[in-house]
Amino acid sequence: MQRTLTRAMDDLLSLSALDQSAQLRSGACTVRALTERYLTRIEAHGETLSCFVQHEPKRALKHADALDANRSKFPNETRSSLWGLPTAMKDLHMVRGMFTRVGSRAFRFLWSPIDDETTRALRQAGMVITGKLATSELAILPVIHTDLHPPTRNPWDLDRYSGGSSGGSSAAVAAGLMPLAVASDGGGSIRIPAAFCGLVGHKPSRGLLPNPFARMEPLGLSVIGPHARSVDDAAALMDVLCSDHAPEGRFLRAVRQHESRKLRVRWSMANPLIETQPEVQRAMHKVLDALKAMGHDVAEGPIFEGSLDEFLPIFAFLANNMAVPFESKLQPSSRWLRTQGKRLGREPADRAFALFTQRIDKWFEGVDLWVSPCVAIDPPRVGAYDGLDGEHVFREAAKLGAYTAVFNVSGHPGTSVPVRVDGHPLPVGVQLLAHRGEDLTTLRVARALLESFGTPLLPWTDPCRMPAQPR
Repeated sequence: MQRTLTRAMDDLLSLSALDQSAQLRSGACTVRALTERYLTRIEAHGETLSCFVQHEPKRALKHADALDANRSKFPNETRSSLWGLPTAMKDLHMVRGMFTRVGSRAFRFLWSPIDDETTRALRQAGMVITGKLATSELAILPVIHTDLHPPTRNPWDLDRYSGGSSGGSSAAVAAGLMPLAVASDGGGSIRIPAAFCGLVGHKPSRGLLPNPFARMEPLGLSVIGPHARSVDDAAALMDVLCSDHAPEGRFLRAVRQHESRKLRVRWSMANPLIETQPEVQRAMHKVLDALKAMGHDVAEGPIFEGSLDEFLPIFAFLANNMAVPFESKLQPSSRWLRTQGKRLGREPADRAFALFTQRIDKWFEGVDLWVSPCVAIDPPRVGAYDGLDGEHVFREAAKLGAYTAVFNVSGHPGTSVPVRVDGHPLPVGVQLLAHRGEDLTTLRVARALLESFGTPLLPWTDPCRMPAQPR
């Protein structure tokens, strides 16, 4: 009997986030039962992946019980489309009664008495928070290897990183420890981990969704967005995040409408910072062929121009702008970047910001949709940057953001679409980019692509079944 119940719950977990919540709202399953099953998976795989930095099962079950107990007080139609689903928060967000360590020993004892805007939106939607998810120190690097805990690993291959800075989110969703999660992106931190872990990741246009970090980040690079197993789930989470600012279901309803326009699509898979590996090129061609079959005007465009040294003043200023209580406890790469920020100041950052915005705006002239790799290479192996000094860790890791970071400057929306190529064991992310405010264009096209590939709902991976074992 127990085995049958477990199998039934696993069948429920295999559904989309929207379908799982529909089962909860109909009364076919209790919030407690679903939460318990996810907590069991977290217990089994969370330590292997090192994706959680704080796990709160008792609080989660208490909240689940409260949702079940109050079910009769709230009609089904008043509950959000993600009501009752477990999730967890990236360790940049404030969560009442939990630590906010920002991936760093410098914030090791920072405890939050309040929820921030994002956490509050999820609670109001009836979602159950199970803990805090790993992030790179100060959310800088695109991999998570901090002094707080072991490196965060990729469920597709435990010898590889899951990405960063939202790599705890991507690993947890890809491994089936939660149906979806909020991520954040200041240079690729939604799209890079989504690409590495085979998820849909959407970086919204600047200002589209409420952002609790906006007051602390004066340049406006960072945004909040979803990690999910389908475009519909991602759109539903966007609805939750902006529920106080837009009609319920705005994004989900709109993304399900077919993109009827013939789009002017341009693509590039060359970058001055890094060579794009053959498997990523094959994934790009798979997407481009599908777009041609849909009737879009697809042609190669010019390579984007830019260098890391041109971009460095932006990241350096933002890193130095953060108030850090114990500088000596930072990792070498963070200390090096903050030193550059102290040396350069704000003015070079503003000039670089204007330069890259101008370049991207020109790049988009006469184009509806740009297609590029999300990341040029497979996820680096754990320990790939060992032995390097702080500067060279940053410079080598920054290459992973060669195709993503400039669009945080320009504010354009970007969606990472997971693609599988024959003979390659790892997923690849292909990036769709549109004009500011045209988020529905990238999301609708991403949805159409996944349907054409036969994978509108992506399967989650099981770390116990991975061929590689962590070193």
